[in-house]
Amino acid sequence: MGIETYLVVTDLLCSREFPAEDGRSDLGIAGPGYHTAELATSRGTRVADASMREEVMERFHEEREALAGTLTEWWGEPSHMGLQTIRLRTATEEIPEPWARLSHLMGDVYVWEARQCGRWIVLGVADRDPTDEIQLLLTATETDPP
Repeated sequence: MGIETYLVVTDLLCSREFPAEDGRSDLGIAGPGYHTAELATSRGTRVADASMREEVMERFHEEREALAGTLTEWWGEPSHMGLQTIRLRTATEEIPEPWARLSHLMGDVYVWEARQCGRWIVLGVADRDPTDEIQLLLTATETDPP
């Protein structure tokens, strides 16, 4: 996908109804109050050497920054949010989805409040687990950040 396709997906996430139950969707995963689109997924970084993984991570972060630039034009400056505290809180308290899951996948995200669609838009790179593929993820949720 390219930036134009990412923007089409963003529009879809802003307008789709949320499903009643957690599960897979045509764009990624979804559940009550959220949709997460898997905009891009690496291939082979699970078993790749560290330099290849680093190269792919760098490319995905560049794509995140490019998309963030356009989303900033739409909704203004985002909050840059570290997710480590949320991840730590999941051990002792109930953190709502999609925030609990996102905190285990990503170290930090950009967050916009898209008031015209009544949703929070979350953009980040899932690269925390070196044994998993890297993904560029975009989430739309009605659940406020914890």
